[in-house]
Amino acid sequence: MREAPDLILKVEDLQVSFAIQGGKIEAVRGISFAVRRGSVLALVGESGSGKSVIAQSILRILPRNGSIDSGSILFYDDKRPGDPVDVAKLDARDPYLYELRGGRISMVFQEPMTALSPLHTVGNQIEEALRLHQKIDHAAARKETENILTLVGFPDPEKGYERYPFELSGGLRQRAVIAMALICNPSLVIADEPTTALDVTVQAQILGLMKELQRKFKTSILLITHDLGVVANMADEVVVAYHGKVMEAGPVETIFRCPEHPYLVALMAAVPHFDMKKGERLVSLRDMGEENARAIAKLRVRFRVAEASDEYPHLEVTNLRKEFIVRKGTFFRASEARKVVAVDGVSFSIKRGECLGLVGESGSGKTTVSKLILRALTATSGEVWINSASGMVDVLGLRGDELHSFRRQVQMIFQDPFSSLNPRMTVRNILEEPFIVHGIGDAHSRKKEIIDLMALVGLDPRFLNRYPHSFSGGQRQRIGIARALALRPEIMICDEPVSALDVSVQAQILNLLNDLRSELGLTSLFISHNLAVVNYVADRIAVMCRGRLVEMAPREKLFARPVHPYTRALLASVPYPDLDRLLDFSQIRYAGADDVDHWGKAFVADEREGLTGIEIQDGHFVLANRNADARELMQ
Repeated sequence: MREAPDLILKVEDLQVSFAIQGGKIEAVRGISFAVRRGSVLALVGESGSGKSVIAQSILRILPRNGSIDSGSILFYDDKRPGDPVDVAKLDARDPYLYELRGGRISMVFQEPMTALSPLHTVGNQIEEALRLHQKIDHAAARKETENILTLVGFPDPEKGYERYPFELSGGLRQRAVIAMALICNPSLVIADEPTTALDVTVQAQILGLMKELQRKFKTSILLITHDLGVVANMADEVVVAYHGKVMEAGPVETIFRCPEHPYLVALMAAVPHFDMKKGERLVSLRDMGEENARAIAKLRVRFRVAEASDEYPHLEVTNLRKEFIVRKGTFFRASEARKVVAVDGVSFSIKRGECLGLVGESGSGKTTVSKLILRALTATSGEVWINSASGMVDVLGLRGDELHSFRRQVQMIFQDPFSSLNPRMTVRNILEEPFIVHGIGDAHSRKKEIIDLMALVGLDPRFLNRYPHSFSGGQRQRIGIARALALRPEIMICDEPVSALDVSVQAQILNLLNDLRSELGLTSLFISHNLAVVNYVADRIAVMCRGRLVEMAPREKLFARPVHPYTRALLASVPYPDLDRLLDFSQIRYAGADDVDHWGKAFVADEREGLTGIEIQDGHFVLANRNADARELMQ
């Protein structure tokens, strides 16, 4: 007899380990939880907490060196009356597992590009899942596939069926993965970080879509995430995991309003939010301690900022433009060239010691702007000036030794802390390389500098002979920061430096960057699509859309009273970890933030009137029609 008919899944005392050379690693250590029918259970935790291992165990798709040591995974199958099936006890070749995967329990993976085959059309892949579990011919399967594509919001399902994954945006690829998961109408959907790789507006659309489809299909969802804002907007119940154990569990109301476990309290305090007071710091679960603060203070004495006139900005960008020529053709037909404008007339300035936040969705041109400033790309037109000891220097006109010297003044922290570090070089080699390239010091002085840099970012100098793969994501990012600081730059460009990190590690890195900026007087350009993160680190914020700056203002003014419809749409899509400020999914279901049809005439160029930056308040600019009235724009 069924023990609890309102349950769809019950995990009891699950223990999972991985065999490695010389022993084994316990990844899941006695975790228990239950998913109720028609509800959403959020499994929350940082990297290494065992979340994805639990999902793999439920579907029995663990790697070969992984094994379920003990515990049970009880699945209450609607199509199999009687007692629940203990999935953990099934033989790996049991035919029921083939029915279970995709038919009864399906999965939405974190990265849609790797979850979809690049060799087959979207329609073929979704249809394959249907035909594997149901006896149905191609014509009927295609009709069902187009119907599910319509449900998940594909603008043209018939064309969408014929398209390949690389032809779709990130949001449409994730919709295709959701369609594949729902095509067989499963009882349970496991969503493993389904929105991590998406922009904030696309994320809101996907979350709203999942919520709507869950109600329509009456499906239960096991949502795996580290984003507490997503949890607040989606979950009915929450399980907080840490190092393979449950720290706290309960209804979402209890978890957010009355958190009890110190880990959960600290996790919530580590998330940047818009209500933070000036000077308030994020709480890092693994603070780098007093030694780090002393190292920064010590370096400050040796960090000589070049004397320059304060009459001009430290960095000034004027009418920057970048065009790419895209060619399309085949072996039998000559290629057709078309021009794509990635950056269109961007202008801004940054004062010495100031941090300017540059925000926008993927494809808005943020990273291209940074590469143009660094001379990693050649600008089509425009000007970039840097205020140095010798006066204002034209960056785009630098050549030879002058350009080589300029690269010491401006350094970059990259988005992915793993791919930006050479896996064949030790940390010592990575940190020593900038000194060698620029011919600075001898072996003895370089060693001393490298040890100081390690202390500066809170890493033990004993780790110098290790390779990047032996460090966590947060530690790798700190190595990247140390490398960027090696040449003692005046300007730091941070390109999504915390997007790949866990919440607590993100807090650690953001606190470090703030400390470095305040103590060393660094000028910085901070690029991100996370508005809460930018709000924490930036003095002023510039918003980019389709290659243009659409709004720029001091941080407090922009978030208190955004004017441009694009900025408003971005802010309206941010999921707060607050039950009293949930997203209104009905307003963001299909509307794209960069859809000019929803902007209003004042913000769209026409044949007679072009767009220009209008100052509506002191230091608050918005891109609008030349004849637009500032007071009307504020309404």
